[in-house]
Amino acid sequence: MKKIIALALTIALFSSNISFAASKVTVFAASSLTESYTELGRRFEKAHPGVRIIYSFQASSTLLTQIKAGAPADIFISAEPFPGGRDYLVNRLVLAVPKGSFIKKISDLNSKEVMWIQCALEVPCGSVAQAALSGENVTSKPVSLEPKASSALAKLLAGEVDAAIVYRTDVLANKNLRAIEFKNLQAASTTYQIAQLKKNRWANSFMNFINSRSAINYLQSKGFDSK
Repeated sequence: MKKIIALALTIALFSSNISFAASKVTVFAASSLTESYTELGRRFEKAHPGVRIIYSFQASSTLLTQIKAGAPADIFISAEPFPGGRDYLVNRLVLAVPKGSFIKKISDLNSKEVMWIQCALEVPCGSVAQAALSGENVTSKPVSLEPKASSALAKLLAGEVDAAIVYRTDVLANKNLRAIEFKNLQAASTTYQIAQLKKNRWANSFMNFINSRSAINYLQSKGFDSK
């Protein structure tokens, strides 16, 4: 009798695990998508009770390394091109400063009074920042190189620095910040790519949702451009 009960419990647990796995979608996404994609996930979950959207927001290069190592992502959205990805969104970097800042132009970073930061060159927001800075006559150096865009934004919002090179969408989402554009908008722009890595019911459904007109309209309202 005990063996029968134990077997029944094992089957029930196994069935529960299958049900859980089938009703969740794991999304690896660039950290600059945190706010907008959290909202899209909330909307999808509301429309599909019982389904969970589980995110990992990190630097795109970090996420790609994890995926190559076998991390279980259903969908991957990167702020830079990757094998198998297709163009999805466009964003661009700006110099973000507090609204009351005396900084008015990019070259003001040369002031000895200014502490500024950007992303490390190994991540998209860093390599694009380097390209955008070319031709801006900036001779000063950032006081730190951040591992991802959200880290640079967090330090600026905390008042630890005077300026940070972050995404335009980050500035639009924070009413206390002001954006200063780079001269070369093309150099400051980055194209996000997307790919569905696993095929299952809910991954398919969420992929269709984030590519839908309503989702794209929402992302455009947050400052992204579509490809």
